[in-house]
Order: sequence, then C-alpha cells, then structure tokens
Amino acid sequence: MAHIQLIDELVREYLLFRGFTTAVKAFDNDLKSDKDKGFRVDKIVEQIVHYINVSDLGGLKEYWSHLDSLIFSKLEIHVQPAVRKIEYSLYKLYLVTASQNAGSVRNDKVAEFLSKMLPELQGQSEWRDWFMLPYVQKPEENPSFSLYFTRTWQESVLVSLHNLLATVFQCMPQPTLTSYENDAALVKRLQDEIATLKGKTQQSTEKTSPIGHQSRLAQYSERLTGPLPLVDDFSAIPSEQFEGGIREARGLRGLLRQMGGSPFMGRKPGRSQSQN
Repeated sequence: MAHIQLIDELVREYLLFRGFTTAVKAFDNDLKSDKDKGFRVDKIVEQIVHYINVSDLGGLKEYWSHLDSLIFSKLEIHVQPAVRKIEYSLYKLYLVTASQNAGSVRNDKVAEFLSKMLPELQGQSEWRDWFMLPYVQKPEENPSFSLYFTRTWQESVLVSLHNLLATVFQCMPQPTLTSYENDAALVKRLQDEIATLKGKTQQSTEKTSPIGHQSRLAQYSERLTGPLPLVDDFSAIPSEQFEGGIREARGLRGLLRQMGGSPFMGRKPGRSQSQN
C-alpha cells in the first residue's frame, strides 16, 4: 500500500485548494502521529523493534493493541492463533533483548515485564520456564532459552511479522479513493484486450467470409471481360516509322498533283509540226 502516501498528498493539496487551512493543520498533525505509518510494513516493524530495543514495554503493548484493534481483530478466527503466536514471540524477543542490554538476567526490565504480564501469561505452559529467566546465570547456554538467543530465531520473528502485515494489508478492503488508480489501470487493460480481439476477429472474417471471396472473384472477372486493347498487323510498326511513312505518302501525292497539272502530261508523243 505504498500509494497511500500519494493519496495523503492529494488530500492535502485538495484541502489547500479549497482554502481549508484549519483542516490542513489538523491533517498534518494527524500525519505526524500516525501509528499506521501510512500502512508501510517496514516502518511498522521498525517502530516495534524500537520499543523492544529501548525496553519500552508500555509502548510495545500499546502499539500492538492499536494494530490488534485496527487490523488483527477483524481477521478470520482460524488466523488468530498465528497472530497470537507472533505477539508472544515479540514478547520473548523483548525479554532476550533486555537481558542482553543489561548484561545480567537480574535486571529491572525483565522483572518489570514478568510482573506486569503475570496475569496474562501465568496460565500458559509455554511461559512457565520464562518466569525462571531472572534466576538463570547464562540463559544463552541454557537448553530452555538458547534457541531464543540465536540471531536466526530473532530474525525469523521479524520476518514472520513482516509477512503477516504485508499479507493483511494486501487483503484489507480499501476505500474508493485509494483504489481508483488500480481500477483505471484495469479498465485500460480490458479496453486494450477488447481492441486486440476485435482486430483479430475482423481479419479472420475477411479471410473466411463468402462475400469477400465473391468480391475478389468479381474483380477478377472484370479484368477478363473488360475492353481489350486493339491488336492488328501494324501494331508491331514503331510509331516513329508509321508517322514518317504518312509524311512520305502525303509528299508523293502532292508531287503527282503537280505533275498532273504540267503541259507535258496531256500530250501524246508524235512528230513535230515541221515534219507535217
């Protein structure tokens, strides 16, 4: 839910646009004290680790109570045991860290935890050995506690917490304002898929449609039955030679006309007048 920060900025921008200065100040104050950290899993885990490192039992219980009322209590019943197991693992991590920070198991923070949590934990078998922790000299070597002092177990608790929060936030119903971006992307993707399917359908129809086949046959028939070019014996004569021949014929006819009009063409051959 990383887009929550963007939504917060949009809301603040809208309040400023409307001139709701008092609302903007209240909104900024609420963001500063936001326990949900904008639903950023890494920030929530970081806050829990901070309470554990400074041995702030009150802060840890209050913060977990907030998450429980806001998120965990709304989960299905079969998930509740897993949530409770992670909560108790965080308490054990709190005790282990307090013991390591103090350098001795007999310290006020361990004793404070056991005294305050006694009403809640005393009836559970898994916590029976933990009430002996203040009296164990080297708990990291004790078979009952050695596992919890390993880095592998400590990291596994934080990874489990991270995975739990990430899964819950992903499945948690969101308001319309936070889901508009996903809805817009979904609509755009569906529109693109529909356009692609329409294109494929149109291409398939053109290939298999009888109308398209008949139209191609009609075009081919028009080419066969259309006017054919005139072909005769003179088609092989180059146009330059043909035009030259026409000019020569015209010149010959003109010459014959001139010769027909000559005085020599109308007389017959005979003897001269002096001979008669």
